[in-house]
Amino acid sequence: MLRTMPHIAIPLSLALAAPAFGVGCACHNATVQSSSAEPQSRAPVASTAHGAVKLVGEALSDVPLTVGQRAHIDQLATDADARHADARTARRSLLLALADQVQAGKLDRAALGPKIDVLVGALQKAQPADRAAFEQLHALLNADQRVAFVDALLAHEHEHFGAMRGGPPLRRWAEDLKLTADQKSRLMAAFKAHGREGAREGKGDHHEGGEGRQAKILTAFKADHFVIDEVAPPADIGKRVTRTSERLFSMVETALSVLTPEQRALAAQKLRERADGMEDIGPSGPPL
Repeated sequence: MLRTMPHIAIPLSLALAAPAFGVGCACHNATVQSSSAEPQSRAPVASTAHGAVKLVGEALSDVPLTVGQRAHIDQLATDADARHADARTARRSLLLALADQVQAGKLDRAALGPKIDVLVGALQKAQPADRAAFEQLHALLNADQRVAFVDALLAHEHEHFGAMRGGPPLRRWAEDLKLTADQKSRLMAAFKAHGREGAREGKGDHHEGGEGRQAKILTAFKADHFVIDEVAPPADIGKRVTRTSERLFSMVETALSVLTPEQRALAAQKLRERADGMEDIGPSGPPL
């Protein structure tokens, strides 16, 4: 994920993301599946949610649902959004602290450590309910709806994040910071090296038998029987956040060695703006 300049713009909204499918609560009677006799329609789901919950809501908005299903899912999303408030606050705090260090021109990992610990704790606290919630969502949907949901989720994920691997965000950062040709070359070379290293380190976490963890979960979700513990054990959130943040910090250090003081100030401001707006949408990936 952390391969190019866009991820200096949005480092913690993706790399230190909230759990993937956080649309759950300890909700009863979650087996209200749709029957052919019940009218179905498409309508907004979880429209006031944030981050990953909002992304899942967008996907479900493309799925024909009954009135009863939509009411259950909206309640699930409301509870999930509240459950992830602490994680959203922790990510914002970490990103703002990182922005201050970028402006100062020196990265202090020790000072960021406690903020990472707070984020990890918030994500770990939400994880069990998130996993149970995804099973509840499965129970609410019929076979056709499950397939439609998975397809829509992948489509929305691609729409929101597919361009972040070197497209317009990279160009915007280069333009806004007025990077020279030499700076662009140095940063791209360094970030590509970090990306290759990250891919090697993360391969064991995200791939089992050549199939990604998320793909494995979503494939299983389409089936009639779905127990998430049978598909994938709980992700080690502490390990993933620590590993991803370390790669991010290495990239930031590289950037700090290349940027001028004026460029660092601009980069810090963009990070602060990102911290204030990062809850609008979020990734659908792990950890679950």
